[in-house]
Amino acid sequence: MFKTEQRGDVTVVVAGSELNAHNAPEAKTTLRGLVNSGRVKLIIDLSALSFIDSAGLGALLTAFKTAGAAGGQLVLCGLSQPVKSIFELTRLDRVFPIFDTQEEAVGSF
Repeated sequence: MFKTEQRGDVTVVVAGSELNAHNAPEAKTTLRGLVNSGRVKLIIDLSALSFIDSAGLGALLTAFKTAGAAGGQLVLCGLSQPVKSIFELTRLDRVFPIFDTQEEAVGSF
């Protein structure tokens, strides 16, 4: 579901095509594991994501809070227009730092 890569001290997590009730528990576990292992500068690349539901949003929000509590930060990038609309509708675009590209997101750290 997630593919991770290191860009310096920043961990980029590339999401698959869906983040929903079916795979949100796995997403929470994966992201929590990254933070617990000391990777607290996280970028979640959602460029391949075509569908997200409330469970998926909850998984991202939990990871955002976990990273922040560990002294790090989680940012998002690559949102398609339909996914971006969901973030705007739920006002989560005001919670998460959102960037168009991975490069912009890496530069934010």
